[in-house]
Amino acid sequence: MQKLKSLNSSHTLAIIKACLLAIVITLIGVVILALILKFTDLSSNFIGYINDVIKALSIFVMVLFIKKWTEGNLLIKSIIGGLLYAILSFVIFSILNGGFAFNMSFVYDLLFSLIASMIVAVIFNIIGRKNV
Repeated sequence: MQKLKSLNSSHTLAIIKACLLAIVITLIGVVILALILKFTDLSSNFIGYINDVIKALSIFVMVLFIKKWTEGNLLIKSIIGGLLYAILSFVIFSILNGGFAFNMSFVYDLLFSLIASMIVAVIFNIIGRKNV
């Protein structure tokens, strides 16, 4: 029987660093969005879509760095990274908001992060195979 490889400490640390980098990108994007909103009047729906684009770009960068810093099974590592990103961003934005509120928006953010990280990982795997 073949022994299954587990995440070693260097891969775990790389995933955590990539998640923290994605959170920093998200925070910078939200600050830029807040500056733009100070001078413009946008609808709430449009602001929600822009927030989703900021999260998707952050997750893209996260998976890119996970691929760069680790090797092997990118899909599993990106799922773990997406889960960690969703939890950390929930905690950070809840602290900034002044309270924790577990509702459907948390579930939506969690599913969005997981699905986006899986899609980006699949895209990187497909692009990586064509270059070989």
